[in-house]
Amino acid sequence: MSNVKTAISVLWIMFTLVIGSYYFVLTNNVQNLEKQLAEINRDIENDIRDIHILEADWSELNNPERLKNLAGKYISLDFIKPEQIINYSALPLEGELLENPTMFAKNNRGVRMLANSER
Repeated sequence: MSNVKTAISVLWIMFTLVIGSYYFVLTNNVQNLEKQLAEINRDIENDIRDIHILEADWSELNNPERLKNLAGKYISLDFIKPEQIINYSALPLEGELLENPTMFAKNNRGVRMLANSER
């Protein structure tokens, strides 16, 4: 009877050690995952803050008054002249321009006017 009690006691002690070891490993894994989650959440908050900063910069850079001043300073654009506007039917079809581009420009009044007009 004593051998049975000793065997049961040893089994319970081994069972307790196995469960304790498993609990320790599981707790350690949970702590590591919580650290990773905290780091990911910190990265998300940093990205959201960066997005807000970039949106503010974008709205400042896209200010119409600023763009108008920069365009006037660096790009010499003039208003569109009426002779620069042609009808859609004056544009070449898909294969016409590839076959003979000079013949097409000579025969098409709208394209010729567009090519000769000052830009």
